[in-house]
Parts: sequence; structure tokens; C-alpha cells
Amino acid sequence: MSKKKKQKFSLRQIIGFGLSLLFFLILWGAIKWANYRQVFTVDDIQISGYEILDKKDYQKIIDRIDIRSIHNAKLHDIAEAFETNPFVKATRVSRHFPNRIKINIVERKPLAILNMDSFLMIDGNAFVLPDHQYSQSALIPILSGFNSAKDLYPEGEQTYSVKVKEAVGILNLLSSGFPNLYESISELTLNKDDEYVIILTDRPTRVILGKDNIIPKLNILKNFEKALGQRQLTDYRLLDMRYKKQLVVREWS
Repeated sequence: MSKKKKQKFSLRQIIGFGLSLLFFLILWGAIKWANYRQVFTVDDIQISGYEILDKKDYQKIIDRIDIRSIHNAKLHDIAEAFETNPFVKATRVSRHFPNRIKINIVERKPLAILNMDSFLMIDGNAFVLPDHQYSQSALIPILSGFNSAKDLYPEGEQTYSVKVKEAVGILNLLSSGFPNLYESISELTLNKDDEYVIILTDRPTRVILGKDNIIPKLNILKNFEKALGQRQLTDYRLLDMRYKKQLVVREWS
């Protein structure tokens, strides 16, 4: 009785092994046939998420990468190739069988333009972006009066300028907490005393922030604008915030 059970069990194993082998042979044959017919040859690469650079700029990156079969496409290498571009913050690459690869790009958004020989831009993380035609039409503040040494602004990397990083911090606070003021800024500059000065687009109005306690001063400025009612900040020629707990204003004469 036990001998028959052993024989029956062995027969099931043989049948199971045979079926498994048959399955893998069919699968292998299907893949070989598909490769022969070039079913898995990548012929559809879709790029999305870009706003500043053109598609042709990203197409140049793709043209430098050897992408053939979707099985052999190295997604990590493709992402790294895109992220070498200073404008690219992050890249997500995915396979879509049988022959499509999707590349989703997150670009760095310029926060300000650096007033230098070339119109370098800088994003909210203080990364330096190359001169690009976007800077000619972008309605973003200009940073002026800062150290213009070129080695402080490596393209695709964070600036080494401490003062510019501080200025980026100020603009970040304004763009998130005081967007109307941020959008009306023409320039954020350092004066001869290393004090931060905001110059508004209209008239232009100057807002002297000073060197320190910037966050409380911005809150005071925000509350002051709310208290103006029908009037606006640009109704004043100068708003001086260098004095403790005081806001000195001068109207247009």
C-alpha cells in the first residue's frame, strides 16, 4: 500500500515538472518570437512635465542614450542622464509594455534672476540655472548688489554666496506667505550697508528691510498693507523697517 502511494506521488512530481518545463519553453519561445518580430523594441518614448525647456532639448538627451529593447532599458541611467541638466530637479522613468517608455520631468522653477553679465537664474533651493530665453520674459524679481564672482554660481549646483541664499530665503517667504507682494517686486538688492531692500515695480516704492529679524518685519509689512484699506504700499515712496518695532513711511511729495 505504501509502495503504491510512493509511485503515485512520484508520478505527480513528473507530471508537474513536465508541465512547468513546457510552460517555460512556451514562454521562452514567445519571447524569442517577439524579439524576432521586434515587438519589444522601444519605438515610443513619451516625455511630460516640462514647461521651461522645449521638448527638443530633452530629445537631445534621449538621442545620446542607447535604448533598444524595453527589457534592457536601464531606467536609472535614463533618469540620471536627464538630471544632469541643471533645469531638471527630478525624473521618473517607467516601462509600459510592449514598446513604450514614459519619462516624467520635474523642472526647477526659477525664483529670481541674478543681475550679472549673463542672466543666470536661481530657484527656491538656491540652485543656479543657466542663462535661458525664459529669463527674458519671466516676471520674477532681480537680485542685485551681490558678489558677482562667477565661482560663487556653479550652474546646476547651489550657490556658494551666503547672502544670495539669505535673499532666496526672503523670496521664498514672500512667494508662499505674501504672494501679492512677491509678484509686485521688481528687485531685491543689497545697499552699501549690506541691508536688504525691496524695490516694487510701480513708481518704484522702496522697502528697506535691514539686515536681521526679516520674518517679523515681513509680518509687520503684511499687516500694515491690510490696515491700509483702499490704499496700497505703492502710495508711499519709502517704507523703512530698520527700527525696532517701528515702520517709518514717506509719501510721495
